[in-house]
Amino acid sequence: MNKGKVVKKPSLDEATTSKIMRTIPRNEGFHFYKGPGESTGKIATSLNDLAEKIRIVDIRSVNYHYKRREFEKWARDNLGDIELSRIISKLDKELHGEKLRKELITLIKTRCEELKSTK
Repeated sequence: MNKGKVVKKPSLDEATTSKIMRTIPRNEGFHFYKGPGESTGKIATSLNDLAEKIRIVDIRSVNYHYKRREFEKWARDNLGDIELSRIISKLDKELHGEKLRKELITLIKTRCEELKSTK
């Protein structure tokens, strides 16, 4: 254990922070589904938008994408946020429902605040 030790997260340069916090085109956005072929019609195009869409989308969609690890993949592959991807991957795999929704929103909003403070 790291008792008493502060684990320092790698600092990001301004270009990386801007890349992660940017708004991406809708076609690269996170498309929410309740299941295969069952679109909710909701698309997130930024980290802040992702938190907002997770807050309002059908809970089946949150569960569906979480089980498939799609939130962490999207953060890493589409936004370049390796740290958020890592944080989400460490969540309990059995987490679901409103508890999962709340946890994801908290993690994403916390990450947004961290990124804003580095600018």
